[in-house]
Amino acid sequence: MSTSGGAQLSLRLREDRAPFRRVIELVRLAARRGFTGLWIPENTGREVFTQLGALATVSDQIALGPGIANIFTRTPTLLAQAAATLDQVSGGRAWLGLGTGHQPALEAGHGVAYGSPLGRMRDAIGIIRAILRGEPLPRTPVVGASRFRLETGARRDIPIFVAALGPRMCRLAGEVADGVILNWATPGYVREALAQVQRGAEQAGRDPRSIDVACYVRVAAGGSAAATRDALARELARYIAMPYYRRMFDVAGFGAHTAAVADAFAEDPERAADLIDDDMLAALTVSGDAGAVRRRIDEYRSLGVTQPVVAPVPVGDDAVDSWTAAIELAGADH
Repeated sequence: MSTSGGAQLSLRLREDRAPFRRVIELVRLAARRGFTGLWIPENTGREVFTQLGALATVSDQIALGPGIANIFTRTPTLLAQAAATLDQVSGGRAWLGLGTGHQPALEAGHGVAYGSPLGRMRDAIGIIRAILRGEPLPRTPVVGASRFRLETGARRDIPIFVAALGPRMCRLAGEVADGVILNWATPGYVREALAQVQRGAEQAGRDPRSIDVACYVRVAAGGSAAATRDALARELARYIAMPYYRRMFDVAGFGAHTAAVADAFAEDPERAADLIDDDMLAALTVSGDAGAVRRRIDEYRSLGVTQPVVAPVPVGDDAVDSWTAAIELAGADH
């Protein structure tokens, strides 16, 4: 499953953990090391499309987009405008990662109502595509009008990726999207997720091989073995505390470990991290030397992942130092 003719390797940065000038340095390093794409999440202290517009000027080769922009906090019209602007600024290198986020965080942090994530995602993609193409809007529950045009200046179909955890969202990605984004995925989960993507594509009469498969791979580098393990465990514990991810981990076979971690996290995140099982950590993250990192990336490629996405985890006091080490380990030798 791929929309690219060559090998892809992308980078995902939680850039709010570093001064922006240093983020620019990291993107330049990634370009030199052969990375072809960049994903920036929006749940940070900086507005995602503003950053992406600035980062688009750093390299004229790397494709880039939000990983992800939330369809509950931004209207399809705003998402279409932002994607079209980024595409113009970058010279046609934009992509658009969409997701539904997590209900507690959206309702408490944004004050928005959460409901019908599958239907809303389907509607949002239809509306965004119609706006980018200058076509009449589909009649949907999200937008009641049957015709609406917005001149975005878009001159191509900007690739739309769907972040998917469960089987139904994976099938929807195969049915209507250009790509799927997987996160915290074991090899077994990747197989099941891609089977669902293929099922959705085939039901829609699409070629499953046309679907780009991005998968975040957590990489920690630049510290001692103990510091690296602690950093990865803290990151994983934070996700286990989120109900949607916990269910995914349980389905992947880690149910015997997640309950204790989730219960501990609310009161003591450090203790929750200490409870992470070593086998679970090894299945979901990678550390060590360049050989270990690249073998894990190749393993995901062998499963059908067309776009491995290195997601560096900060180790120690300086996040940029560890991110630099991760980029150098995963990237091509020059």
